[in-house]
Amino acid sequence: MFAKTIALTFLSSALLAGSALAQTAWVEIEDNVQVSAFNATVDQIDDWDVYAGGEMVGEVEEVVGTEAGVAAALVVDFEGNGGFADQDVVIPLDQFAWENGQLVLNADAAAVGSMEIWND
Repeated sequence: MFAKTIALTFLSSALLAGSALAQTAWVEIEDNVQVSAFNATVDQIDDWDVYAGGEMVGEVEEVVGTEAGVAAALVVDFEGNGGFADQDVVIPLDQFAWENGQLVLNADAAAVGSMEIWND
């Protein structure tokens, strides 16, 4: 019986640790860092409007990465229109394109709804 208790305790601990590891440890990127995907600095990108389906749906709140100095995602502050919930969401850089002078989000509201919420 003792062995079963130890085994269950170990399994439970392993599952909890696995869940904790699934969370990404984002860091805010400094303003002077160049984001090559947009040929602009973090300072320039901050507060850019974000468009989807031809409609402005939010703005860039933060540029984040998993290590200092390397941008990997944008935190978008959605305004609650265009089907997007009114919340801040971490969205990978590859989900955006710079088109006709606008930052365009290439993910729909359902996809964004499954992405990580930003709590600053």
